[in-house]
Amino acid sequence: MQTTLSIALRAHAVLLSASVAVLTAMCLCIVLLLHLPLDHQGTFGLRATVFVIAALGALYVRHRASCAFNAALQARQIRLSDVNANGISISDDCPHAWMVQLYAELHPAAARRQIASRKCA
Repeated sequence: MQTTLSIALRAHAVLLSASVAVLTAMCLCIVLLLHLPLDHQGTFGLRATVFVIAALGALYVRHRASCAFNAALQARQIRLSDVNANGISISDDCPHAWMVQLYAELHPAAARRQIASRKCA
């Protein structure tokens, strides 16, 4: 498996896992605040709803990461580098560095291509 593909797959898995974890924590807080019984296992529909909401949350975070990457690209806060696996270096003063890193891991080839084309322009 290519390095960029493994990085992208890992980033997608982490993003979906984080979305499910955040949604589960929110649901648990609501259940505890409303004093609902926890002995019910839940139906398939409920579990499917949680998964769909988590997937929508992941898509929203992907969109925000794309916006953060484009903003950092315009502000010239990212550049090509051979130091790390995804091939980019992010400035220390980038306000949304973790979102830029997420976009670079979700789309490694596209990120490098965008940085290279911006460098030539």
